[in-house]
Amino acid sequence: MKAENGILTLHTLHWADEIRDPKKEIDNLPGKAKASEKELRMAEQLIEALSMTWDPEQFHDTFQEKVAALIKAKKTGESVEKAEPAARATGAVDLMEALRASVERARSPKDTQGKATASGTTPGKRSPKKRIRSTPKARDLASLTKADLYQRAAAAGIPGRSAMTHDQLVDALAGSARRRS
Repeated sequence: MKAENGILTLHTLHWADEIRDPKKEIDNLPGKAKASEKELRMAEQLIEALSMTWDPEQFHDTFQEKVAALIKAKKTGESVEKAEPAARATGAVDLMEALRASVERARSPKDTQGKATASGTTPGKRSPKKRIRSTPKARDLASLTKADLYQRAAAAGIPGRSAMTHDQLVDALAGSARRRS
């Protein structure tokens, strides 16, 4: 991420076979977007609520510390166990709703009972169930990790795989298997 022309820009790196010229792919690219006054006020409130004085001594590179501890343990002959796999992504979040909920939580943490959460549900209400995959192939794929699915998608030549979620990779791989048979 970097500041560029008065805005923050974020670049996602893709594999070479996934990079395309957007002007050739999309007929009507949108121009510059203008935020509404309400969106700007909400963003300012969130920034103010989450602002703090920055003390670099309070922050540590925990990943580097864990790796150093593992190396030290290996040197002394201790057994090193594998870490738990990372939690699966829960799906997309409505960013405006998440921002609104975050502003509400930052404004007064005691007043958030009964208000919508970042997932868009109110406490105590159940979220809608995910659809159940119908093919045996998809059920088998769903038990794999995202990294394993990504490797299979790369081998199958599935475009756009680096931006896909676990479930999207399962669907894409199951679909490519159906097309081959």
